[in-house]
Amino acid sequence: MPAPMPPAPSARAFYDSEYHFAEDVDRPNPERLWHALRPLEPLAGTTLLDLGCGVGWATRLVADRGRVARAVGLDFSRTALTLAARHSSGRAGAPIDWVCGDGTALPFPDAVFDRAFSFGSMEHFPDVRSGFTEVARVLRPSGLAVTVVPNFYVRTGQPVEHRDTLAGWRRIIESAGLTVTGAWGDPGPAIWKNRRPLRLALRLGLRAIGVLPLLRYQFVIRMRKR
Repeated sequence: MPAPMPPAPSARAFYDSEYHFAEDVDRPNPERLWHALRPLEPLAGTTLLDLGCGVGWATRLVADRGRVARAVGLDFSRTALTLAARHSSGRAGAPIDWVCGDGTALPFPDAVFDRAFSFGSMEHFPDVRSGFTEVARVLRPSGLAVTVVPNFYVRTGQPVEHRDTLAGWRRIIESAGLTVTGAWGDPGPAIWKNRRPLRLALRLGLRAIGVLPLLRYQFVIRMRKR
C-alpha cells in the first residue's frame, strides 16, 4: 500500500490563516453536534478520538456531557488547536489532549480508542480512504465510529473536497475495514449562524431540499470495526 499523502502546504496555510475558526469559537452548535454524537453511546468511561476536531467543541462536549474517560482532539491546523485549548481551559470534566497531526497517518498505536468521531473533516483529507483505514486501525475490536460527511452536491470552497452519495461513502468506508451500521441526516448549519443575506438564503434553501432522504445536506454515518 502506498504511503499516506501528507496534507498539501497550501491546505495547511488555508486552515491556519483563512478558515473561519474564530466564528466557530463564537457560534458553537452543541445540539447539532450532540445529534451526531449520540449514535456513539454509551460514551461514559470510553476513550474517544475527535478526528479533525477544529476548535474542539465536539471534543469538549463528549468530555463534559458524554463523561468519557479521556478525549483526544486531533487536527493539523495549529490555529484551530490553539483556539480549542484556549476556550477549554479551566473547565471541569474528563481530560482532553490536543494533538497536531495528519488524519491519514495518525500518531497513535493500534487499537487504543473505543470511539472515534469526525464532523465535516474527512471529506477534506487528501486521501479519504486512508483516513478511514486509520480510523479502523486505532479503534479497539468492535469499537464504534461516526463520521459526518457531505452529500454529492455540497460545496464549501475548501482546498480539498470529496463529495459523494450515501452509497458512495458506504463503499469507501467498507473498503477500509469498517462496517456501516446506520446512517441518518444532518440538518446543516443553523439558519441564523450569521446575518449575511446570501449565506442565509443558501442555508434556507439547503434546509428545504434536505427533507428529501437522498438530498440530505450531510450524512451521519455510524460504523463498527470488524
